Amino acid sequence: MQYFEKKIAYLKGLCDGSGFTEDSPQGKIFHGMLEMLDDMSAMLESVMENEDFDEICDDGEPIYFHSFICPTCGEEIEVDGATMEEKTEITCPACGNSIPMGSADMDEITF
Repeated sequence: MQYFEKKIAYLKGLCDGSGFTEDSPQGKIFHGMLEMLDDMSAMLESVMENEDFDEICDDGEPIYFHSFICPTCGEEIEVDGATMEEKTEITCPACGNSIPMGSADMDEITF
């Protein structure tokens, strides 16, 4: 993760060197964004170092999950990336509502 740390430090230096100090209006925005990137980098590092991370991998490839909220009942549903690509809809396990996924035509979606 040193890659991200070096990039963020470089951007902080550019920001300060360009006169965007933390006290200037633009500097507040830039420094806030850089702090958020720093936090995201730390979170990513902790996920990658997690001992359980290997257990959620399939053949060495990480499995990515996406969360959705059912528009009918408000239940949070987690769907893996492969399911999103393969299916055009899923069924909410709580209420049975059909939820469009993947390659569905967004103009034809109705709830």
